[in-house]
Amino acid sequence: MRKRLPLGILLLILLFTEGCAATARPLPLRVAIPDSENVQNFRTNYYVNWLEEKTGLALEFVTIRQSEGAEYLDALFASDADVDAVLFGDGFSISEDELRRYAGAGELHARDNGSFYYANYGAGTRSGPGQILWINCDWLETLGLAIPRTTDELRAVLEAFRDGDPNGNGVADEIPLLGAVDDYAYSPTELLLEAFVYNDPYRSRLVLSGTRAECVAAGDEFREGLAYCAALCRDGLLDARAYSCRLSQLAELVNSPENLVGAFTTDSISSVIYPGNPEIMARYMHVAPLTGPHGVQNALYVEREPAVGAIIPARSTRKDDAERLLDTMLSEEASLIARYGEQGVDWEFSDGSDVSVSGGVSTIVTKNYLWNTPQNKHLSGIGPMWVRAEYLEGVTWNGVNSDAEYIDARARTSCRAFLPAAPGSAGRDEALSGFADGYIREFVTGERDIGSDTEWNRFVSELQRLARR
Repeated sequence: MRKRLPLGILLLILLFTEGCAATARPLPLRVAIPDSENVQNFRTNYYVNWLEEKTGLALEFVTIRQSEGAEYLDALFASDADVDAVLFGDGFSISEDELRRYAGAGELHARDNGSFYYANYGAGTRSGPGQILWINCDWLETLGLAIPRTTDELRAVLEAFRDGDPNGNGVADEIPLLGAVDDYAYSPTELLLEAFVYNDPYRSRLVLSGTRAECVAAGDEFREGLAYCAALCRDGLLDARAYSCRLSQLAELVNSPENLVGAFTTDSISSVIYPGNPEIMARYMHVAPLTGPHGVQNALYVEREPAVGAIIPARSTRKDDAERLLDTMLSEEASLIARYGEQGVDWEFSDGSDVSVSGGVSTIVTKNYLWNTPQNKHLSGIGPMWVRAEYLEGVTWNGVNSDAEYIDARARTSCRAFLPAAPGSAGRDEALSGFADGYIREFVTGERDIGSDTEWNRFVSELQRLARR
């Protein structure tokens, strides 16, 4: 006959067992993540729940309040905050050069191959047209105007936008042409210069001539283009706020129901117009590269490099778990969720019978467009992901005219014939770019006189000195 244990001992065993179970339950992995207007709820997010189930990890998100990646990491490493991974994206970014400083100081945990965790979430092809002019076709129709094809025609259209009350409210509140300072893609000046000379601000406007780098910004054609832009700014056609406005402010103005903006530039329509506003998306149409006074017509070529998606602090005590999370996020299955949402609900694999919006073989059919719009299916480009080019370039049009990828693809197609035959350059020079950017802004806004030979020669002399270094 088996002896029964006393009740008190049984209670102790039960308490001990429950205590062990509680101890064995893994603590949440603490993940720092930027706040996003496009992620409705991190806790109930479809992708977050999928990651937790896939990895067996419980995730606890710590909201990042800083706007700059280096600013946040400086504050993080100066504190004793307990964070196991930091995710970048949705406007919160850091460059590889900035990260190398932290890696050199021993503050980052390196992967086995020594590389960082990347994200290639951008829509469209990896290389191609990098800037597009978008114009308010409702205003064109109201005023009986055609899409401008030349710089002279653009000026005439912008004058009509300024003077013709195209939004019909009886108030002179129209903004003919606007931009933002967040990136060269949002600068109207940089696009308009393409009608005078091939202008690549991302590579400091440098071109290789034999073994020597020459800066096109020192040429007469560039000066003529700046004079054109300065005249637009002086006459209230190119709004001077293009040199102070942030992308969020530009987007707010363009998406306003008051219909305030006539034209703007960007690399993707969804960077400025909210996909949740199909009526505003339909309001704007792309303009093919403008022809300048001497018959010049260029489109800017860019190579879209993958962004840094995440880092692991060296002092994390959960490095293996953090690696498991980030490596899972880089898997194909996770990356497709991170880019397109829930398979079968928001997207499906294509049977390949259609042509993609980029003109190639179709691979992905979107049912719900979830990029740059409030949703709860993915993290809106936050964190590492690696979507194969065949998927990024293989999205099939779903028949919706307000689909941003379809709109972007048509715009980029109109630019391809005007891309440079040999897009190589001498690379980027930060000192040269900073100097040129400052002078260009001052010439266009009238702080410096573009017509002054003294001012121009001073600009050219310093450009040439910096280019020769």
